[in-house]
Amino acid sequence: MSLQNRLQDLLKEGQALTDFEYAEAARQNWPLEGAKMKEEARFADSYIERVDKESEEMIQTEAVSFLNTPLTYVKKQPNEFIYIESKWFDVVKVDGLAIEWDEVFQTYTALFGLKRPKKDTGLLKEMLSELNGAQLQFNGQDGLFDINIPLLELENIQEDTPIIDAISAVYRYLFHLILQLENE
Repeated sequence: MSLQNRLQDLLKEGQALTDFEYAEAARQNWPLEGAKMKEEARFADSYIERVDKESEEMIQTEAVSFLNTPLTYVKKQPNEFIYIESKWFDVVKVDGLAIEWDEVFQTYTALFGLKRPKKDTGLLKEMLSELNGAQLQFNGQDGLFDINIPLLELENIQEDTPIIDAISAVYRYLFHLILQLENE
């Protein structure tokens, strides 16, 4: 199902889209109309866990207000990563997102599995090459691309950026990525 159809289905279900999504739809000449929501409200339904990196055991679930915490949290807690699920990730073909401090590369990263066919490998490598340090690997077992992107490479993301803004930036990046893949 195309990105346009996924957005249309959400509108039919009575969901609201953000100004970003409506602007992108207008650029593609997609006739989408419906309710609007503020981008910061987009992930209010998120399920959030703090997870131990080594054992991958959940430390604690967190309220959505935790997403207002700055990215530096994961740097200060190097043994943890934050795992986030949201129904909105389905729009960009991702189940969940992990945010962590990568001690090897000394950077904040977002890790996720992207549902795309293996034949997209070349295109994805080319698109991700614009992000210095991005990693891509096809996982044949899950049929997903395991992708790791450095958050500070995304537009307007700094160390003190709230986690919610980093999630929104990843969503916008993936939205453009999916759009580009569908237009190829």
